[in-house]
Amino acid sequence: MKLPKIFIFYFYPLPVFFFSLSTAATGISGALLIIYYIYSGYWRNWKLLYQRRWTIPLSGLMLWTFLGLLWSNDVSAGLKVAQMAAFGIYAFMGATLPWKEKNIRLFIRLFLLGLFINAIIAVLKSTGTLIIPYGQPHQFVGLASHIWWSMALTQGLLWFLWDWRHRWVFPRWIIAPVALLFFAVLILSPARSGQLLFIILVPAAIWILYSGQWRYWGLGTLLLAITVMSFSPMVEHRVELGITNLQQFWNNPNKTETSWGIRIATMEAGAEMFLNHPIIGVGTGDFSQQMIILQKQGLVTKTPGIINTSASNSYLSEAAALGLPGIILFLWFIWSVSLEAWRVRFRPQGWFVLTYLGIFWVGGLYNTLIWGYVDAMEIALFAGLPLIIKTDIENETL
Repeated sequence: MKLPKIFIFYFYPLPVFFFSLSTAATGISGALLIIYYIYSGYWRNWKLLYQRRWTIPLSGLMLWTFLGLLWSNDVSAGLKVAQMAAFGIYAFMGATLPWKEKNIRLFIRLFLLGLFINAIIAVLKSTGTLIIPYGQPHQFVGLASHIWWSMALTQGLLWFLWDWRHRWVFPRWIIAPVALLFFAVLILSPARSGQLLFIILVPAAIWILYSGQWRYWGLGTLLLAITVMSFSPMVEHRVELGITNLQQFWNNPNKTETSWGIRIATMEAGAEMFLNHPIIGVGTGDFSQQMIILQKQGLVTKTPGIINTSASNSYLSEAAALGLPGIILFLWFIWSVSLEAWRVRFRPQGWFVLTYLGIFWVGGLYNTLIWGYVDAMEIALFAGLPLIIKTDIENETL
């Protein structure tokens, strides 16, 4: 029996659902999505790609990343980076699908459901109620990578700001307890990345979505949330650890074994590589080898025992590996998706994509998100969401 073509909308959100639960399941569901997409025949709508402003820069970035293997000295590592670029195919797939309102609602629900399940697992594991012999060793992280998890929780909270107003995906009696759960897990986990993004992006989101007294009520609630966050033992510990790391780095700039120090050292290396190879970069996947060379020459801080595969910064990583063409294509792609999302920011798909782009822009300053397995697939799947769906939310403010 043949499956209906419309089942593609059950396959498309599956990787998103598994992001926080299993990288293996994410990969398998991503492969199934490609297979079913070919079967569905929606690839015949390829002319719809002309309507998306990110088509040219994404195509160029994918091609240039693979070409970068030609001048790389570490093809094995380069293929891993190239695989992340290849995930751009999901954006092209999504842009050719006949989206309807119910399909977007299912997509967002499955994303939030995956976060909710992992949040429950994280609480049960951390309290000793549930014993699972695998997953992350960090408290209140569950099965996901702790950096991605913190950012995903922040995106979930940013989405709830929109949905609290429209009740488009969930009613408020569901939003309230789930949002509180996400916030509690965020402040109890070693989540400096997500906590910083929460402080930066939530005020901007409230200012965009609300007006009048609603805006001030929202900002007041945010101030209360940040106050509660400041009393979290985990937050206090991570802040103190970060300060200590920076002090250790500045006191001994020739060698670092601290988290913050390593980030600064890799950013330093990325900038040095770009300055030395501005035209075409050092090659796809060649970052670690080039950093070792720079360290031996005394040009970059040493990181004993640590193999650095990126600059801990999306922009420096692209510039170092692929030179000016790479960073220009990368910024062009992200800027194009951002403009599309901003234009439809008061519609559900627009706000959902815009929240992730805020995380991607800011979080990319201290993480190489473009080369992360889940992040690379996530930005592609989100970029593929439509600008227009059958039923639109009116552009209005409270």
